[in-house]
Amino acid sequence: MDIRQLKSFLTVAELGSFSAAAERLGASQSTISGHINKLEDHLQVHLFQRTTRMCEISKAGQDLIAYAKDVVYAEERLSDAFLPNRTGGSIRLGVPDDYHLLPRVAGVIQDFQLSRPRVTIQLDAGLSEHHKAALDDNRLDLAILRFPSEEKSKKTPLEARLVWIKSPDLAVDFSEDLPIAHVARPCAYFGSVRSALEQKEISWRSVFSCTTLEGVRAAVTCGMAIAAVPERDCPDASMLFQDSRLPELPVFGIECVTASDDPPMVVRQFEKLLKAELYL
Repeated sequence: MDIRQLKSFLTVAELGSFSAAAERLGASQSTISGHINKLEDHLQVHLFQRTTRMCEISKAGQDLIAYAKDVVYAEERLSDAFLPNRTGGSIRLGVPDDYHLLPRVAGVIQDFQLSRPRVTIQLDAGLSEHHKAALDDNRLDLAILRFPSEEKSKKTPLEARLVWIKSPDLAVDFSEDLPIAHVARPCAYFGSVRSALEQKEISWRSVFSCTTLEGVRAAVTCGMAIAAVPERDCPDASMLFQDSRLPELPVFGIECVTASDDPPMVVRQFEKLLKAELYL
């Protein structure tokens, strides 16, 4: 019995697909099938019921999962404890497009890969709603998500308080529609801005929409519009726009979420370091 056979088995059992398991493990589908066939021959059981369209785990396969996890986790812990430089694998990480978070995340990645150079980490910066969907579809292993702080009681030092910003050269006339720059839907920050303006019955219009916070800041700096950004990402103190006629904006908390309730050890190890850096 080969540890790779057990890893292939657990991945197929989790994803319910040989092709998806092959993609996750960076192997060919024939390699994954070969691992399962050899494991079935060794254990003298059928682990999956396979057709051209589906793959359903058998009763014997269900019974094997707990044993396979124990063996794989023990091997991973042993290797990581004594040979961390030989630990391999990949981590697909989603993070918010917040400037003040990226240096912290980059530092964790650098420290992690110094001791585990064979682990590859793919970083995707974007919207939490997109990352939630990617976690559900197993396109990400781990993501840092933003959520309105009133949704959960836990507070962290890295909460993002939204503030209004504008160019000192832009004259704002509250008798007309406020010109707003924003990240396109489904941006949670923009959603909170819309709700706050509507609750205060302030008319507004979208004059600049893009996919990144950098684009929003550039539009505001050019004097095209006003916008709401995390306070730590305000380009300059002179751009803070404080006016009693503007609505107050919410605070967004932060959390780390994995795609699986039982992720691979390399993901768990990285998540532990990331949470420590983010005070979670």
